[in-house]
Amino acid sequence: MSSLADLKELILRESVQFGEFTLASGQTSRIYIDIRKSSLHSEGAYLIGQCFWERIQSLCPEAKGVGGLTLGADPLVSATAISAHLDGKRFASIIVRKEAKAHGTQRQIEAPGFINPPDQVVAVDDVVTSGGSTLQAIRALREAGFQVKYALAVVDRNAGAKELLADHHVELHSLFSLDDLCK
Repeated sequence: MSSLADLKELILRESVQFGEFTLASGQTSRIYIDIRKSSLHSEGAYLIGQCFWERIQSLCPEAKGVGGLTLGADPLVSATAISAHLDGKRFASIIVRKEAKAHGTQRQIEAPGFINPPDQVVAVDDVVTSGGSTLQAIRALREAGFQVKYALAVVDRNAGAKELLADHHVELHSLFSLDDLCK
């Protein structure tokens, strides 16, 4: 079975819930997908990292790292960087805070020293609906001087994120759509 098929099975088992939910976008849904239940699972982290790394190699082989908004993207960026390392590549995990720290270095972006603007990075997110959180991370990465042309999500709810990001010259790709998971 492929990594993608294994990941789908894990997400269906661990991350999909039914009920009445309000999403981060403010929209309501009868289906909630909590990817953290899968991305914090050892098998899920491994599979997401492998799938993201494979996708990045085909979409943006010049990328030097992945970055996303804390907290949902934190396990995704680490898993992807570990997959790159296992493939013999030096690749950065970048954590984007919602706002700069008020103490210490006062940084909004945390990254290893070997990655520097204007390096190309890929934005990542667990689940995208309207795309607002992903765009927030992209803006912070760009303000720090990184180039961002692509974004990856584990799940796209097909509710406007692709169009919003395209308006900002970012191409969104996902491992799954909501329809893929809820057929």
